[in-house]
Amino acid sequence: MNLTPCADLSVAQWLTEDPAPATLRAHVGPSGFAAYARVLHSPTGQGDRFEGHLDAPLLSALVEDLAGHTSSPDECFFALWEGYGDIHGGEAARFLTAFAGPPLWPARLFTKDRPKAPPPPAFPVHVMNGPLLEVNGEKHFLFTGPLTAAGRWGAAGWGNGAPRDINSPNLMWPADRAWFVTTSIEGTWTGVGGSAALIATLLGDPRLEVVRQRYDEGALR
Repeated sequence: MNLTPCADLSVAQWLTEDPAPATLRAHVGPSGFAAYARVLHSPTGQGDRFEGHLDAPLLSALVEDLAGHTSSPDECFFALWEGYGDIHGGEAARFLTAFAGPPLWPARLFTKDRPKAPPPPAFPVHVMNGPLLEVNGEKHFLFTGPLTAAGRWGAAGWGNGAPRDINSPNLMWPADRAWFVTTSIEGTWTGVGGSAALIATLLGDPRLEVVRQRYDEGALR
């Protein structure tokens, strides 16, 4: 099951109108939760961690823990930064698929291949041109669906048989507002705000690397 685009930005009003500084809301979520934590991203193998993205095992583990701490796991909201290059089609994205797809038949190796159409956008026109949720100066597409569908954007393929893998959600929260999850586009950790019980669950999950997070701007450094 894929997520469904959501044009009703009022569901995020509690975030955009929260009195906390914009940088805190963007990195850790809105104020008022009993506790906050950082979920560290997976190592890249080069001495650092993935920026702005939770890989599939981490996202799956986090979703499983979050599900036990909301009364509305089947109604959640997910925001995706609109600036990712693989969302947009056209000539700017052509290089991403230059070497994708099936190999040429031997008989065609010495002939000029027909030009390929530029890759299409990831989402339909009404989504690409629809309203965007702005948080801390960054604009996002908004989707809704069950928590178990996190990251399943329903994006169109590249048009040559190659699937289009898109980033994990940058923002996530349930309809009951029991918690909030945010992954900054350049961050090496994901912020989570919620109940003390949720944070305790995350800290005790051996699949995750988690540390507590203070809710103040100085602690973001």
